Amino acid sequence: MKRKTLYTVVILFFMAGGAFAQSNTVTDRERAERKERVKQNLKEAGQSLGEAATEVGQTAKEVVKKAGTAIGKGADKAAAAIETEADKVKAKRDSSRAASSRAAKRDTL
Repeated sequence: MKRKTLYTVVILFFMAGGAFAQSNTVTDRERAERKERVKQNLKEAGQSLGEAATEVGQTAKEVVKKAGTAIGKGADKAAAAIETEADKVKAKRDSSRAASSRAAKRDTL
C-alpha cells in the first residue's frame, strides 16, 4: 500500500514537473491539450490514491475487528476462570462450615 501510494505521488510529481518544464514556444492549442492531459493524469492519480487509501482502511478495519474478537474471547475466558475459582472457594468454605456445624452438634449431644 505504501509503495503504491509513493509511486503514485512520484509519478504525479514528475508529470507536473515535466509539464512546466516544457518550452514556452508551443502554441495555445498544444498548451491546452497538454493542460488537459495533465488534468486527466492528475485525476487518474487521485483515483489510484483513493483506491489505495480505501484498501488500507479496509485492511486496518479487519485487523482491528480480529483484535477486538481476540480481546473479547480472552475476557470471557478470564471471567469463566474467576467464576470457577470463586465457586471452588465457596464450596470449600461451605464444606468446612458444615463439618464444624456437625462437630458442634455432636459435642452438644
